Amino acid sequence: MKLRTTLFCLLFGSSALFAQKSIEQAGIKITTAPLHCDVPSEGYEADLIALTITNTTNEVKNVSYSFELYYDENCATCGHEEYIYTQTLQPNQTLQGVCLDRNNFGLTIFDHMPAHLTKTKLTDYNILHVTVQ
Repeated sequence: MKLRTTLFCLLFGSSALFAQKSIEQAGIKITTAPLHCDVPSEGYEADLIALTITNTTNEVKNVSYSFELYYDENCATCGHEEYIYTQTLQPNQTLQGVCLDRNNFGLTIFDHMPAHLTKTKLTDYNILHVTVQ
């Protein structure tokens, strides 16, 4: 019974770390979800966190935000302004992060690759400084 309780706590604790995050502000809704990418033609396999940004209004909206990304418990992006992103959304438009999207930067967060490629892993993240105009 003790082993079962320990396993449950470990599983629950790890899945709670990346529970879906959600932000709503001035007609913009941002949510996150895990995304597994396996693209053999590109030689790419990784797990990401995908953002979905929805404009729930009938107006064009510009949304800016930044990431605070912790890899192996260390903040890799703190104090780095290059991690500020801006998206323009048309009325009622939704943007969603996808694997290997080279056109819409800032819609995915790198989590980790298979263990045989790298041991670096995302341990926490925050979406900060959300502004909507």
